[in-house]
Amino acid sequence: MKTDVKKEKIPWLLSTKHNRQMFLRRKTDIMMVYGFLILLLVAAAFSSEVFMKPRNLYNLFSANTGLLLVTFAQLFVISLGGVDLSVGSVISVVNVVLITLMNDSPVSWFAAIAASLAIGAAVGLFNGLLVVKGNMQPIIATLATQTIFAGAALFVMDIPGGTMPSALSKFIAKGWGYKFPMLYVAAITAAVWLVINRTGFGRSLMAVGGSEQAAESSGIPVARTKILAFVASGLLTAVAAVCITAYTTSGNPLVGEAYTQRSITTAVVGGAALAGGRCSVVGCLAAVLIMGIINNLLNLLGMVAYYQYVMQGVILVAALAVSAIRIKR
Repeated sequence: MKTDVKKEKIPWLLSTKHNRQMFLRRKTDIMMVYGFLILLLVAAAFSSEVFMKPRNLYNLFSANTGLLLVTFAQLFVISLGGVDLSVGSVISVVNVVLITLMNDSPVSWFAAIAASLAIGAAVGLFNGLLVVKGNMQPIIATLATQTIFAGAALFVMDIPGGTMPSALSKFIAKGWGYKFPMLYVAAITAAVWLVINRTGFGRSLMAVGGSEQAAESSGIPVARTKILAFVASGLLTAVAAVCITAYTTSGNPLVGEAYTQRSITTAVVGGAALAGGRCSVVGCLAAVLIMGIINNLLNLLGMVAYYQYVMQGVILVAALAVSAIRIKR
């Protein structure tokens, strides 16, 4: 008798056929993404003998750490049913601020990183207030702030220049034999997953994205949820910018330009719905790896750089088409 009660109370054990069917329906997108990732890994391994070498794999990880974190940032806004177009400009601003404020003193390193995180959170708060108090659509509000902060980055540093202190950049990008970046990426991934899937804020986020009117009728603080989502997006974008700066080691006011489109692509490929109410942290991991492997493999094969943008566009269109078909069904 006790066993029956236990099974009813813990459906996640997948003890019944119904539970297993429901689980497969919910996770079809994610399984497809991981299936494609496995096929891509096999194809890459056969296409280039350099691909599976440890040095190339470490480089693949380092090059895409920033993209993974900014994709997580994008998830918070996409879950609301919008997109954050300002992430690229925030990356550029944080990059030039870091390079401008840092010198050989470790005190300046911590001060510059703290200032960068504060900038990210402040931009997120500003975006959130524009959406909530200004009654703007997220895409319009962040398009405006994208322009503002792109100009701010150019004001701080009009041409590429400067370098991050070597000891700091090496530690952030390769510390402890790449164990340090792996640890903080794992920690941030786990934290984002827990926030989205195991907290009241995460549940509110999905509810607002699913139906704002229904969420408000249920007593969910819609305005606060939106503002917190944008603050989380800005803060994570700033963290991503620190990682990107450590990888590039230099200042560039245009360094963030490519990350807006790429983060939207990887979020959608990873299972997020642009209409809101659905996202997957685990799916984003696979999506970022897919994009990274494609770019890495094209470089190893000596392909022209613009093919990477063509492939990203093709993958985004395919992901949107699959998402639209599933929603229609």
